[in-house]
Amino acid sequence: MVKRKTWLDKRGQKIIFIVCLSFLFGVMGGAIAANLMGADAKTELSGVVRNAIEIQQTGSFTATFWKYLKYDIIIWLGGWLQLGLFLSGMAFLLRSISLGFASAMMMVTYGFKGVWSAMLTLLPQNIVLIPAYIFIMCTAIYYLLTWNEGKGKRGLKRERRRKQTEYCLLFAASVILIAIGAGIEVVLYPL
Repeated sequence: MVKRKTWLDKRGQKIIFIVCLSFLFGVMGGAIAANLMGADAKTELSGVVRNAIEIQQTGSFTATFWKYLKYDIIIWLGGWLQLGLFLSGMAFLLRSISLGFASAMMMVTYGFKGVWSAMLTLLPQNIVLIPAYIFIMCTAIYYLLTWNEGKGKRGLKRERRRKQTEYCLLFAASVILIAIGAGIEVVLYPL
């Protein structure tokens, strides 16, 4: 009897740890970048943030959904490519850096009120979006590393097809999470 590997084997645990750690470093890097800007740049960007918040219009569900789905698709596509880890990693890191930068700029712009502002405007949808991005990044890395596992030509082909189907279904699950996050943003911040 062949014992099936579970997804949370040692490899899966390492992947989850590394992905979460890289997201944390990306957020911290974005926050540090926002705080290390010169005084002139901070003042100018603070003015832009204030103007953007005053005229903020989130738009339709479709526009908001597409805004978040782009990262999800790029990360997912990286799981299919040989050098996809670089593509997925860069999209994932860009998303984490932009989240940290946006939060820090709100805090720089509004001081202590910026903490509350960031919590109220960035946190609700990101409670769903961040796990979705971490989930799809972990699956992209895991499947990228396991595409060629299998025994024999027929077994390899059958196993690869099964993994491709699983990977597509997991992407569909992440798209549902992205839709929920976009829905939260549209409902909480209507026109």
